[in-house]
Amino acid sequence: MPKVSMITERKIDGLDASGNRAQWQLHALKKNNFMNIELIDEFNKEKVSKLSNNLIHAQQLSGRLLENHRYIADAHGLEYVYSSNLSGGYSFHNWKKWSFKTKSYYYKKLETKILQKSQHIICAGESIFERVKNIQSATVVRNSVFPENYIPTQCKKLKIALVGPFLPGKLNYFGFDMIKFIVKKLPDVEFVFIGPTDKNFREELQFKNTKFTGKVENYVETLRTCSILLAPFPNYAVYLGSKTKFIEAAACQMPIVTTPFGNIDFENDHVCIGKTKNDLINQIDYLKNENIRNDLGKKLRNEVLKNYNADIEIKKIIKIYEELM
Repeated sequence: MPKVSMITERKIDGLDASGNRAQWQLHALKKNNFMNIELIDEFNKEKVSKLSNNLIHAQQLSGRLLENHRYIADAHGLEYVYSSNLSGGYSFHNWKKWSFKTKSYYYKKLETKILQKSQHIICAGESIFERVKNIQSATVVRNSVFPENYIPTQCKKLKIALVGPFLPGKLNYFGFDMIKFIVKKLPDVEFVFIGPTDKNFREELQFKNTKFTGKVENYVETLRTCSILLAPFPNYAVYLGSKTKFIEAAACQMPIVTTPFGNIDFENDHVCIGKTKNDLINQIDYLKNENIRNDLGKKLRNEVLKNYNADIEIKKIIKIYEELM
């Protein structure tokens, strides 16, 4: 039986979402007895010769490195949409605005070419599917977790987690103004920033009620020391594809507070949405009640069990493999 080669330009155990998505898929494939697969991470032109005539599962933009190979394109998001929206975070005369616009134009052509040449498109969310379904046959395979690896939080007090990386140019960084406003308005609430953080970002938020963990080895355990996840994004920070940190927090039975533009592909009645900085504070005030937090957390975990369960989502990928092989 022909082999499937999964390729990603990122390191499989790194911080990048490209590697993380490949990691859970690979684990789920083997857990479901699909063993005829190999992983090639940190993929580049020099490694193309390793592929032989295998069917290739190309994560994110790695399909651009393939000339005469059959591949499935795994679209985690659409970079051209991401860059176009981020350009809205800068003034008309700021060079970064035009840098993002130029980047968006470049990625629009590149991504279209990659998707057109693919045998099938695996979409990380419904919003991606709607944009690519007329380019090539496509299937939604949501970002997912293994629920058994996530134990509900035991934190009894209102303690807020924010998950990075908080680095320039990264999505989380663009919520800085909202985050600072909220931290200053709630001096009695502890805020824990998990993940790599830019020096200026960290220095601007050095208050008595903030803690910065940096990169942690025991991410899930660190996340579970808090009782809710806060993830605000301005309206120009739209990203297509459900955010893994939302799913992980929900799997830990933690309520989520975010903005409408942060809730792409994870929309349900159990996420606390605030359009403005003051709205977000009102949502946090609402969650001061432990019973409300517990109720919302249980509903969110049930959502993960049904719709973001790696054992369920991986069956869609196995079906695509079998049809194309």
